[in-house]
Order: sequence, then structure tokens, then C-alpha cells
Amino acid sequence: MKFFMRQIARNIVRHRKKSILHILIGVMTVLILDVYAGNMDSTEKQLADLPNVLEVTARISTLNGSQREGMTIREDRMMGVRESVYVKDPVFTVRLKFGFGAFTVEEYKENLNHYGMGMNAPEGVSGMKREEITWMDGVDAGILETAEKVCILDTALMEEKGYRLGDDVMLTVFYYRYAIEGSEVFIEPLITDTYRIVGSMQIGEYMGNWVPPEVILPLDYMRGAYHSQGIDFYADSGFFTVKDPFQLNALKAQMHDEVKFLSVITRAKPRTDGNALTIMDEAFIRSAETLSKNLALLRGMLPFLVAIVIFIGYLCSYLSLQSRREEYALLRSLGTGRRRSFFLLFGETALVEAAACLLGSLLAAVFLRPAVGVLALSGSMFFLAFLSGAAMAILALHRLSVMEMLTKKD
Repeated sequence: MKFFMRQIARNIVRHRKKSILHILIGVMTVLILDVYAGNMDSTEKQLADLPNVLEVTARISTLNGSQREGMTIREDRMMGVRESVYVKDPVFTVRLKFGFGAFTVEEYKENLNHYGMGMNAPEGVSGMKREEITWMDGVDAGILETAEKVCILDTALMEEKGYRLGDDVMLTVFYYRYAIEGSEVFIEPLITDTYRIVGSMQIGEYMGNWVPPEVILPLDYMRGAYHSQGIDFYADSGFFTVKDPFQLNALKAQMHDEVKFLSVITRAKPRTDGNALTIMDEAFIRSAETLSKNLALLRGMLPFLVAIVIFIGYLCSYLSLQSRREEYALLRSLGTGRRRSFFLLFGETALVEAAACLLGSLLAAVFLRPAVGVLALSGSMFFLAFLSGAAMAILALHRLSVMEMLTKKD
């Protein structure tokens, strides 16, 4: 084995010009493959990260799409969205009107002078940022996902009334009932209860179409309040984010078949039913299709690149061996078998191309900075394909007659 390796090293040194040329060709080939593999890796990562870059959101509206707030979204539809495995961060709201203390319906004119909302997340207040809410110690936005008797009050209103975080406050709450057809709105009594103030809010840039809320109550508590009074619960607005945009078709099928949402029909008669769903997926679908086409094109190029590298390996080895036919014939005439002769020539090529692969990968790591997996993929592809071509060239040499090579000059 030592003699075999010394002979290979001696042959590489003796034919150093050809070895250097082989190394340069190999380095260039490796760098090209690194660029190709890097592009494919980058495209795969972009496609995988696309849901984080381009979130797909959906919004409930009336059938004609003219209203996204002030609607009547049935409770079963709301729960269908909230319980869907394809949905994340669903937000639903319900509009309220309230006053401090207990009072009768007849006394509403003097007392019912504040506006509020029930919701399951702070994002229900359009334009409000979570950092604009100051929470009581040990409490966060997750409290709105519960049915606890708690509230968030406007900071200015708290100062006016002399309340602080942790205080209890009695509120009389009225709810909005919308006529199914037409624009009539009714404000009717719902419940009088005591709530702990767990947060104060100071909305900096309100972007809603309604009066900014001065109190926020948990949505599920409001549902319970409706039920306790024998009133059907309807949400006022709703929107959500698609958990996995690559499962858009499954989401749309569920929302249509199970939750019974319809597509927006702009010519539909105006009604307050929140029964249409608009999914803002155009940008995601367009980007995903573009990236998928690019990735398919890059993957489709792989067999051609492998074939080209095999051809380069064959051509380089073939041209190199043409001037060494007499050397090969002498080697065979001295009793060296075909197998040993093959591995001797193949070992030379393998050692030279291993150096080319290593040098090319180092240059790529310095200048292209691909991932380690990219270097491993391109290096392996080059080494195996190039040596496959070289092996074919050496085997072609074996088919020639030794006597003919000894008596025939180049």
C-alpha cells in the first residue's frame, strides 16, 4: 500500500503541469457548483420562511364586503374560527356601552355615557399597541382569553374617578343589537356586575371607525353574560392570522364547509350578517409560486450539471491519458494487472481532485460564505461526478491493445 501511494504521489509530481491544470479546472467547477447549491439552498429557505415574512390574514365582513365592524357574527361561526387548527391569533370583539354603578333602564340618560368593548386580545382595539396597556403585577394580555370578571380602564377615566390598579369597580353594561336588515341599532341592558381593574390603557393613535373604548372586558365573560340573560351572543368584528399558509386550501375548505362562511359578493343586498370571509393571500400565493418555480428550475438543472461534471471529468482524464499511453503500456508489460493499473491512475485523479475540491470549498467559504451543508453538497457532487467521468476515461484506455500502444506513437 505504501508503494502504491508513493507511486501515485511520484506520478502527480512528474506530471505536475497537468495536475495543476486539473486542480484549476476542479476549483472552477467546485465554485460553480457552490453558487448553484447556494442558490438552491437560499430558495428553499426563502420558501420555508415565507409564512414568517408574509403573514396571511383573514377578515370577516358582511356579504357585500362593505362592513367589517358593527356586524352580527354568529357565535358558532366565531367558535369555529377560534377552534380551527389552521388559525392562530383569532381576535373577536363586541361593542358595549356602560356606566358606573347600578342604575335602571329609566336612568340610562344620566348614567349610560361611556363606551366599551369586549375582546379576547388587545389587538381588538384598532391602532392600540400592547405597550400602551399598564398591567397589574402578575397579569398580562392572556387575562382577556379568560372569563374572569376583570377590566381594563382608560387611564384618564381612572384618574377622573379616582381608581387605581387592583380596585373593584361596579359597572352597568348595555349591549348593541343590530337590525338584520337596514341600519337600525338598539342599545339594551345586559348586566350589572363588579370587576377588578387589572390594567389601564392610554391609546395613542386610535384607528377604529367607532368611538374609542374606555373599558375592555374579556370576550368569554361577555359571552357568559349574554347567555345568563338568555340573549344570543353575536360578535361585532373578527379577524385572524393563518397558522400555516401552505395549508390555505384546507383552511378555505373548513371555513366554507364547516363554519359556513361565504365569499364576498359586492352586489349583495346590505345586511349586518357577518357571514363572509376575505383571506388576504394574494401576495403570499404569488411569492410562493415564484419561489416554487425557481426551486423546480434549479432542481431540474441538477441532472444536467451532474452530466456536465461527469463529461468534464471524462474529457480531462481522456486528454491527460492520451500522452501517457506508452507509460501505461510499459506498466502493463512489466506485469502490472489491469485492476492495479486502473487504481493507480484512478488514485492519481482522486488525489488531485480531492485537493481541487478542498481548495475550491475554502475559496467558496471565504468569498461566497455558503452554509456548511451547501459546501458538503457541492463538494460531494463534484467529487463523485468528476471521478465517474475519470473512471470511464481510464476504462476506455484499458480497452486498447498493449502491443498496439507500444508500437504506435501519439
